[in-house]
Amino acid sequence: MIMEQYYKFRSLNNIRHFLDILINRRLYAARYNDLNDPMEGAYLIDKDNQYTIRLLKNEKYKTRVCSLSKDYKHTLLWSHYADGHKGCCFGISLISENVVPINYVSELQPVHSDCDGRTLLSYKSKLWEYEQEIRLFSKNSYCPVDIHQIIFGYKMPQKDYDFYERLVHSINPDIFVRKIKEEEIFTGF
Repeated sequence: MIMEQYYKFRSLNNIRHFLDILINRRLYAARYNDLNDPMEGAYLIDKDNQYTIRLLKNEKYKTRVCSLSKDYKHTLLWSHYADGHKGCCFGISLISENVVPINYVSELQPVHSDCDGRTLLSYKSKLWEYEQEIRLFSKNSYCPVDIHQIIFGYKMPQKDYDFYERLVHSINPDIFVRKIKEEEIFTGF
């Protein structure tokens, strides 16, 4: 059975993070307030109901998020999350089934006190729609994954690519390693 493949973009500026993913076959799941969207988990609610606000904030805080994309070709993903096309993209399948596609919306969503963290963190502004994001939700700091491939950015110098290819294959020779071609990148034109 072929599992759906998702993509995690990484800079290589911190080799420890790259090696942690590769060696331990896991991805970090962050708290919502550590994500890059300042409106992460924002919602509409009666601001006079402080009890519900505290309850919902606690639900969001308990829920950890690992953000992935369905797309590895979008130039903005490479630019924002993979060091301007000099980083990499892990092609993975998930061991957990706790995956939710993001709902991209034009306005904040109303919520009620019985919402869980997953629901609160499943909506984002349409501005982020290009990411084609899916989220893996967890109560733990790390999520186990199966790594199928690692794609390196087209701006990575060849000598660096050769080094990383040898490194990856010395750790796991079954991982497909390649460098993306510039013409594969979706630019929106």
